[in-house]
Amino acid sequence: MDYFSLVFTCLCLTGQGILHIAFVSRLTGKGMNIRCFVLYLLLIDSLEWFGFRFAIPGIFAIPAQLLVLYGMNRFVLRNRGEVSRVAAVLAIYISQLSFGVANSVEAVVFPYVVGKPLLYLLILLAMLASFILCICCYMAALRFLSLAEGTHTPYLDGLLFPGLFFFAAELYILHTSYSSLSLSHSLPEAGKHSALLFLQILGLAALLGTLYVYRCLCHSLQAQAALQSAAQAARVQKIYIAEA
Repeated sequence: MDYFSLVFTCLCLTGQGILHIAFVSRLTGKGMNIRCFVLYLLLIDSLEWFGFRFAIPGIFAIPAQLLVLYGMNRFVLRNRGEVSRVAAVLAIYISQLSFGVANSVEAVVFPYVVGKPLLYLLILLAMLASFILCICCYMAALRFLSLAEGTHTPYLDGLLFPGLFFFAAELYILHTSYSSLSLSHSLPEAGKHSALLFLQILGLAALLGTLYVYRCLCHSLQAQAALQSAAQAARVQKIYIAEA
């Protein structure tokens, strides 16, 4: 591994670590703890070293990172099991989606700059764009969903099924299409990556739509419970007046 790859990997892991912990902390209403971030960063760095040392395919590193983040949610941040599962899946999926979108653009542009000094600048810009997109997606998810203590979130595990579906689809795209980039300048190759970019954007839209529908469901159930409570109070008052 050359120095540029080493620095690039360290920057990616550090940025992802910060974003993951910041997102799950905001999502679950827990304050961001520096020790929590340091521990998480050490764990994902260890996973990266272990995968590199024993030549483990990168496709296995992402589920391992998901398990680590779930453990951080469950045992360090002390969240409930269903909250920890949903928060971990959302955090990892959105970050992988952001890098997947950047990969789609890279696959179209990079064949024209391979072997040129501009390549390194474009790689860094792609990483920065991925982080910015990830932050924007996290903000959108936080607008539609809150898992803080005391928040009414019934049937929360129901979000796992669409979340895991989107997550598995993104993993498949990354593994089959971006584990190694083609240097072909052909129009069909560019069309393929453009189609994958469109599919990933659709996946993001579907996820945000699912979160929005879930929020509407929660509000509807809360309103229904309030109406039932008001109706019960009215019946009790009528009985009291009649007896008086």
